[in-house]
Amino acid sequence: MNGIKITEGIKHLIIVNIILFVAPQIINLDLTNIFALHFPKNNHFGIWQYITHMFMHGSFPHILFNMYGLWAFGTPLEKMWGRNKFLFFYFFCRYRSWTNIFFS
Repeated sequence: MNGIKITEGIKHLIIVNIILFVAPQIINLDLTNIFALHFPKNNHFGIWQYITHMFMHGSFPHILFNMYGLWAFGTPLEKMWGRNKFLFFYFFCRYRSWTNIFFS
């Protein structure tokens, strides 16, 4: 970790992920049916879930290793490409993840 400074885009993504993981636990609220991605024919499906599912994590190790990976791999990419290109890449990859699941 010799001077690897976290970039602004990565910092904001990590903050949003942590807030959406910790806040529901503090107020004892289950956001799974609201924010997790459900199949379109499911009664719990909402169009917003295509975005909100990206920030849902099932356990502490899940979010820990995801945020470590985001920091470790995302920081150099954001430094190389800039924030806008990196965020486009990040959200495009997330978009492709659910299209692979639904259309495979």
